[in-house]
Amino acid sequence: MQKLEDFMNSLTDRDWGWWPVVSLRPPKDRDIDNLTLLKMTCFFGPAMGLVMLLLRVRSLEALTLQRIALHLVLGCVAFFVLYKFTFAFFWNRRARRLRAKTTQPSPPLE
Repeated sequence: MQKLEDFMNSLTDRDWGWWPVVSLRPPKDRDIDNLTLLKMTCFFGPAMGLVMLLLRVRSLEALTLQRIALHLVLGCVAFFVLYKFTFAFFWNRRARRLRAKTTQPSPPLE
């Protein structure tokens, strides 16, 4: 599990993984909370929905406003859930560990 966490966090530590919302990236010792994830979803979710739509549509006649809207919403839900249980999960594990290290009392000097 530690190797997977290290790999996932190595991806989320890179600026390109957050582009264009790099300003939303919290410090490594802070959780990716639902509000931050919701803000990310506003950008990446519709993009994911459009990709899902393009993969499913066989012809231009199949495009309707309802189908486009449905895929945009489904893309947002899918992005939020997938990110929450993958990248945010491992980021938050590391954040808790880093916070625990900083709050441990120093050993007494002899």
